[in-house]
Amino acid sequence: MMYNVINRYKNKAFWFISILYIAILTMPVNSQSTNTERDCTKIITAGTKKLSNSIPTFAKLSLALEQHIDGDVICLADKHQPAIMIEDFDSGSKPLLIRPLHYFGTTIRSRYYTGTGITIKHSKGIVIEGLIITGGLSAILIQDSSNISLLSNRVFNTIKPRYYGGKHYIIADNIIFNTGLLNPRFGEGIYIGDGSYTKDRDRLKIQYTVSDVMIRNNIIHHTGNEAIDVKSNAYNVKIVRNSINNINLKFNAAITIATESSFAPLGGYQVEDNVIANISNRSGYRPIGIAAGHGDAIIKDNLIIDGNENFIAICLFTTFLNPELNNVVLENNQLIGTGVPFSDTCTGGTKNNAKAVTIFK
Repeated sequence: MMYNVINRYKNKAFWFISILYIAILTMPVNSQSTNTERDCTKIITAGTKKLSNSIPTFAKLSLALEQHIDGDVICLADKHQPAIMIEDFDSGSKPLLIRPLHYFGTTIRSRYYTGTGITIKHSKGIVIEGLIITGGLSAILIQDSSNISLLSNRVFNTIKPRYYGGKHYIIADNIIFNTGLLNPRFGEGIYIGDGSYTKDRDRLKIQYTVSDVMIRNNIIHHTGNEAIDVKSNAYNVKIVRNSINNINLKFNAAITIATESSFAPLGGYQVEDNVIANISNRSGYRPIGIAAGHGDAIIKDNLIIDGNENFIAICLFTTFLNPELNNVVLENNQLIGTGVPFSDTCTGGTKNNAKAVTIFK
């Protein structure tokens, strides 16, 4: 269950608030190499200077992909890299890795909140690691692809990374902040699934299902809406060991799981061992740490820190419209603060009254 103040967690709370800013301020921006052990097999540079006598060099990423071999490691040498578009690509037996030649030495910057920094469509087996992505309408768009990993990237001053359609995604060790500066309503940190409704808004279209997603060990702060927003057409999603701080909501919660008023045939969500702090809601609703509106879901071992007495740490929406998928397990979640530890009566403005079957452990 939950408790208002847990003294043994005070050190952990202090650690979270301190380490969040230390990590952001001290992360290397231009060290000599990435943390990967795989050496470059191709180099991308728009410059004329030859960077290696033994590694093939290309002026554009698209030209390098035309000569792809299994296990390629494509290294971006320039400080600024144009937007990346990969479509209809299959890496073969080993994933393609795209990374900077120097760790955090390459930035994909879009101007005036237009365009997308990285777009991957209808592709398989790609790892994007160690890039800085900023300024676009969307930082990253993944659609109808599989076996895609986004690792140790820094994303800021953009709208949101989006992932809809496909399976087997890993989103790990990234820093995501200052999203939604142009339009805070679309300032989610990570957005999984497709939120578009049918014309009569009776249900989600469920046309781009996403499955088998791991969101792990990311630092997400100062977002214009949810830190992590998972739609009900995404399933088998795990949200584990993320640090979330200073989230300014329009609605829903810092971590939102399938709160749409829409019947969904599949489920399966795990929200575990996350640290969440300092959540506000600019629309006048009660701010929420974790919200779920569809199952089956396990919410356990999360530490939630907030001093607002109107705050709700965990709230289950009344949108569990599929009676076969309405179980929610709550185990060992802790609230430090004066708010409400748990409620199962959030409506989210809907007229639904389909409550979850809550199991406390």
